[in-house]
Amino acid sequence: MTNLIKHCFVIAVIFTTISCRQKQKTHKNTGDETRTEKPLAYAKEFKIEKGTQSTHLSIFRKGEDNVSDAFTLVKNEADLKNYTNAIKVPCKKIVCLSSTQLAYFFTLDDIDDIVAINSSRYLRHEGMKAKIKSGAVKRIGKEGNFNIEMVAALNPDVIFVSPFKAGGFDALRSLGIPLVPMAAYNEQTPLGRAEWIKMIALFLGQEDKADSLFNGIQRRYTHLKDLAKNAKQRPTVLSGKMRSGNWYVPGGNSFYAHYFRDAGAEYIIKDDKQGAYPVDFETIYQKASQCDYWRIVHPEKSGISLCDLAQQDPRYADFKAFQTQNVILCNIREKPYYEQVSMKPDVLLSDYIHYFHPELLPDYKPVFYERLK
Repeated sequence: MTNLIKHCFVIAVIFTTISCRQKQKTHKNTGDETRTEKPLAYAKEFKIEKGTQSTHLSIFRKGEDNVSDAFTLVKNEADLKNYTNAIKVPCKKIVCLSSTQLAYFFTLDDIDDIVAINSSRYLRHEGMKAKIKSGAVKRIGKEGNFNIEMVAALNPDVIFVSPFKAGGFDALRSLGIPLVPMAAYNEQTPLGRAEWIKMIALFLGQEDKADSLFNGIQRRYTHLKDLAKNAKQRPTVLSGKMRSGNWYVPGGNSFYAHYFRDAGAEYIIKDDKQGAYPVDFETIYQKASQCDYWRIVHPEKSGISLCDLAQQDPRYADFKAFQTQNVILCNIREKPYYEQVSMKPDVLLSDYIHYFHPELLPDYKPVFYERLK
């Protein structure tokens, strides 16, 4: 009996110790708050947990299981001290360090809260260009060469950074300003990237608007995808061009491959890779010389023709898509591709379907792509 009593006593002590530790941890991170995860339809790289007093945001690090950057968003200044990595929202002074981040602000019609960007190269949004010209929005430079003094003077509430670029972030971090990684690029589906508008909306106080906008995009994209399923045939497509001695091809399970499949085409690369990788000309020619369509996104001179493309590399003229005039180009010198495409997957899908299956969208006028003549 004595041993049994001792045994029960030990268990009770252990249980009490664990309970105390759990209570301390809960109090430190969330107080007495209970949070509920907000369901996401397509995005896999972030998580939102809503509470009565705060919102917990987790942004996952690609390739690192169960590792994330976590932030707690609060509405009251007094709550900042109660949480780790707390940010008061809505934010009124925001810095964006990638042009692709701007798409979400443009869609939400909220550029007044942006105080700085990294660069205005290829920027076409008239409202943002006007703010830069007036000095209301500053250009703070690129990775590795940030104007730290300017950032410190702006004293922004948050800086959205690209986790795919390196250099200079330590200097920004030393200012004590929250750096929030914008990892939409990790999403492997067009609707997954578009759903990141819900993450940005947390910082702007526009969650209901973001949900409504995304639902509209989802409906239109799904309708177009279903339309493409009715196509009688699936043309083959290749992507990219020669750059610095290599041809960079998106993998067979990449973001772009999903677009091609959803548009009713067969992407010529069949591997399981998600990112882009370099191959030599001979390899791509062997795989793709007989492709029906050739898709390019690149800065080119205005009015570029097939003859101009062949002057860049005479071997291009040997491709079937070149010979049949089925080369489609998005010229990022003229089109706002990077500052819009994340939030216009339905428009981009319409462009692809128009070319791959013209009978399905006969009256449609392409927005981003043009056929080279």
